[in-house]
Amino acid sequence: MTTDNALDDVDAAAAETFALRRGDAFAITADHIYVARGDGEPIRIAFEDVVEVEYNAFDWFLAVLSVGLVVFGGYSTTEHVLGGIAFAAVGVASLFVTYRKRGKLSFKVTGRTKPLTVFPERPNAAYEALRPRLSE
Repeated sequence: MTTDNALDDVDAAAAETFALRRGDAFAITADHIYVARGDGEPIRIAFEDVVEVEYNAFDWFLAVLSVGLVVFGGYSTTEHVLGGIAFAAVGVASLFVTYRKRGKLSFKVTGRTKPLTVFPERPNAAYEALRPRLSE
Protein backbone atom coordinates (compact mmCIF):
# COMPACT_ATOMS: atom_id res chain seq x y z
CA MET A 1 0.00 0.00 0.00
CA THR A 2 1.06 3.57 -0.51
CA THR A 3 2.02 5.30 2.71
CA ASP A 4 2.03 8.95 3.61
CA ASN A 5 3.08 10.78 6.78
CA ALA A 6 -0.09 12.90 6.96
CA LEU A 7 -1.69 10.42 9.37
CA ASP A 8 0.92 10.34 12.12
CA ASP A 9 -1.49 9.42 14.92
CA VAL A 10 -2.74 6.28 13.14
CA ASP A 11 -0.95 3.05 13.98
CA ALA A 12 0.86 2.28 10.72
CA ALA A 13 1.06 -1.44 11.45
CA ALA A 14 -2.70 -1.77 11.87
CA ALA A 15 -3.73 0.49 8.98
CA GLU A 16 -3.85 0.25 5.23
CA THR A 17 -2.94 3.67 3.86
CA PHE A 18 -3.71 4.95 0.39
CA ALA A 19 -2.48 8.17 -1.17
CA LEU A 20 -5.13 10.53 -2.48
CA ARG A 21 -4.78 12.02 -5.96
CA ARG A 22 -4.76 15.61 -4.74
CA GLY A 23 -2.33 14.94 -1.91
CA ASP A 24 -2.64 13.71 1.65
CA ALA A 25 -3.84 10.24 2.62
CA PHE A 26 -6.74 7.90 3.35
CA ALA A 27 -6.27 5.14 5.95
CA ILE A 28 -8.38 2.14 6.92
CA THR A 29 -7.95 0.53 10.34
CA ALA A 30 -9.91 -2.29 11.94
CA ASP A 31 -12.67 0.00 13.18
CA HIS A 32 -12.15 3.47 11.68
CA ILE A 33 -11.58 5.36 8.45
CA TYR A 34 -9.15 8.28 8.56
CA VAL A 35 -8.92 10.98 5.91
CA ALA A 36 -6.18 13.62 6.09
CA ARG A 37 -6.74 16.66 3.89
CA GLY A 38 -5.02 20.02 4.09
CA ASP A 39 -3.67 21.48 7.30
CA GLY A 40 -6.60 20.54 9.53
CA GLU A 41 -7.10 17.56 11.77
CA PRO A 42 -7.69 14.20 10.08
CA ILE A 43 -11.32 13.19 9.71
CA ARG A 44 -12.06 10.03 11.71
CA ILE A 45 -15.15 7.95 10.98
CA ALA A 46 -16.16 4.76 12.77
CA PHE A 47 -17.35 1.95 10.51
CA GLU A 48 -20.55 1.69 12.55
CA ASP A 49 -21.42 5.28 11.52
CA VAL A 50 -21.02 4.57 7.80
CA VAL A 51 -24.48 4.17 6.25
CA GLU A 52 -23.44 3.62 2.63
CA VAL A 53 -20.30 3.53 0.51
CA GLU A 54 -20.58 4.44 -3.16
CA TYR A 55 -17.78 3.67 -5.61
CA ASN A 56 -17.81 5.21 -9.09
CA ALA A 57 -14.99 3.93 -11.27
CA PHE A 58 -15.78 6.08 -14.33
CA ASP A 59 -18.97 7.60 -15.71
CA TRP A 60 -18.95 6.17 -19.23
CA PHE A 61 -22.38 7.56 -20.09
CA LEU A 62 -21.30 11.14 -19.42
CA ALA A 63 -18.00 10.54 -21.25
CA VAL A 64 -19.83 9.33 -24.37
CA LEU A 65 -22.17 12.32 -24.22
CA SER A 66 -19.17 14.65 -23.90
CA VAL A 67 -17.47 13.09 -26.92
CA GLY A 68 -20.76 13.46 -28.79
CA LEU A 69 -20.79 17.18 -27.99
CA VAL A 70 -17.24 17.53 -29.30
CA VAL A 71 -18.14 15.70 -32.53
CA PHE A 72 -21.34 17.71 -32.96
CA GLY A 73 -19.40 20.92 -32.33
CA GLY A 74 -16.80 19.98 -34.91
CA TYR A 75 -19.48 19.17 -37.45
CA SER A 76 -21.40 22.38 -36.64
CA THR A 77 -18.42 24.58 -37.45
CA THR A 78 -19.28 24.13 -41.14
CA GLU A 79 -22.53 26.09 -40.58
CA HIS A 80 -21.74 28.38 -37.64
CA VAL A 81 -18.13 28.62 -36.48
CA LEU A 82 -18.69 30.20 -33.06
CA GLY A 83 -21.59 27.91 -32.20
CA GLY A 84 -19.62 24.83 -33.21
CA ILE A 85 -16.59 25.92 -31.19
CA ALA A 86 -18.83 26.59 -28.18
CA PHE A 87 -20.35 23.08 -28.36
CA ALA A 88 -16.90 21.52 -28.74
CA ALA A 89 -15.53 23.54 -25.81
CA VAL A 90 -18.41 22.48 -23.55
CA GLY A 91 -17.82 18.86 -24.58
CA VAL A 92 -14.10 19.06 -23.82
CA ALA A 93 -14.77 20.70 -20.43
CA SER A 94 -17.34 18.03 -19.57
CA LEU A 95 -14.93 15.26 -20.56
CA PHE A 96 -12.20 16.82 -18.41
CA VAL A 97 -14.46 17.04 -15.34
CA THR A 98 -15.68 13.48 -15.90
CA TYR A 99 -12.08 12.23 -16.06
CA ARG A 100 -11.12 14.10 -12.88
CA LYS A 101 -13.99 12.47 -10.96
CA ARG A 102 -12.98 8.90 -11.83
CA GLY A 103 -12.39 6.51 -8.94
CA LYS A 104 -14.59 8.40 -6.47
CA LEU A 105 -15.36 6.85 -3.08
CA SER A 106 -18.24 8.52 -1.21
CA PHE A 107 -19.14 7.71 2.38
CA LYS A 108 -22.61 8.57 3.66
CA VAL A 109 -22.12 8.97 7.40
CA THR A 110 -24.61 9.32 10.23
CA GLY A 111 -24.61 12.91 11.48
CA ARG A 112 -23.12 14.47 8.32
CA THR A 113 -25.32 16.21 5.77
CA LYS A 114 -22.89 15.82 2.88
CA PRO A 115 -21.11 12.58 2.05
CA LEU A 116 -17.37 12.41 2.61
CA THR A 117 -15.73 12.01 -0.81
CA VAL A 118 -12.16 10.89 -1.50
CA PHE A 119 -10.27 10.23 -4.72
CA PRO A 120 -7.59 7.57 -4.04
CA GLU A 121 -4.73 7.05 -6.49
CA ARG A 122 -5.59 3.34 -6.53
CA PRO A 123 -9.38 3.32 -6.10
CA ASN A 124 -9.91 -0.38 -6.85
CA ALA A 125 -7.45 -1.42 -4.15
CA ALA A 126 -8.99 1.01 -1.65
CA TYR A 127 -12.51 -0.23 -2.34
CA GLU A 128 -11.44 -3.87 -2.08
CA ALA A 129 -9.80 -3.10 1.29
CA LEU A 130 -13.06 -1.52 2.49
CA ARG A 131 -15.43 -4.28 1.40
CA PRO A 132 -14.66 -6.89 4.09
CA ARG A 133 -14.91 -4.30 6.87
CA LEU A 134 -18.26 -2.96 5.66
CA SER A 135 -19.94 -6.34 5.35
CA GLU A 136 -19.44 -7.05 9.06
